[in-house]
Amino acid sequence: MPRILLTLALLMSLPAAAQTERHQLPVPGMDPPKPVPGAPTPRKPGGVKGITEPDDPEHPMPAARDFHDPRYHLSLHVPAGWNFERRDGVLSNFGVDVRTTKRTLDVRGVASINFNPYPVSTFSGATIYYSVMPKATAASCAAQATTAPLTPQNDVRIGGLPFKHGRDEHGHVCIESRDEVFTALQGRSCLRFDLVVNTFCSQTSGAMEISKDQLADVQGRLGKILGSLTVEGR
Repeated sequence: MPRILLTLALLMSLPAAAQTERHQLPVPGMDPPKPVPGAPTPRKPGGVKGITEPDDPEHPMPAARDFHDPRYHLSLHVPAGWNFERRDGVLSNFGVDVRTTKRTLDVRGVASINFNPYPVSTFSGATIYYSVMPKATAASCAAQATTAPLTPQNDVRIGGLPFKHGRDEHGHVCIESRDEVFTALQGRSCLRFDLVVNTFCSQTSGAMEISKDQLADVQGRLGKILGSLTVEGR
């Protein structure tokens, strides 16, 4: 049986609750309570890996690691299964991936997932960019997350810093890029984080459109990386 037909057959056999359940988009600083350490992760009844639950590798590589930027005195935790580079253009291209970037931004860290948790969906990648604009003001920093085409969202507090939050979704035939932008002024420098999820169009590929649950899971992974932010002195 072709892969797409098999996927559709599996979906039709799932319990109705598993198909209709939806989760609120995770936002750093506003995450739900964390599970008790050591407690088993609950699974949906009748769940299918790669569809209703992620199909993660058993031993993702590379191993988890901590990134530290000594110049701006901050750290992030990068989970296992995510590639990391300290410069742009190796894993991806900031100027291509993010349409609201500015020439004055210095990309200082990029983490990208190196496996596909939903291989039969239209998911194509998830990347977090950490960049800094030196010699910034409160107004110029806030504008990076609130000026069109970005849609302003609620402010959040991460790592002891108040962040402005904006959202940009765009594409040609369908939504192909979803960018959650967070900016905060630290001294005279503007810290910026772009949480990008890329997808392709199901109309021409035959793949399943990424579901709200699947998208929330991927965005939650990006949010967890940003949520690990620690800033010295905060």
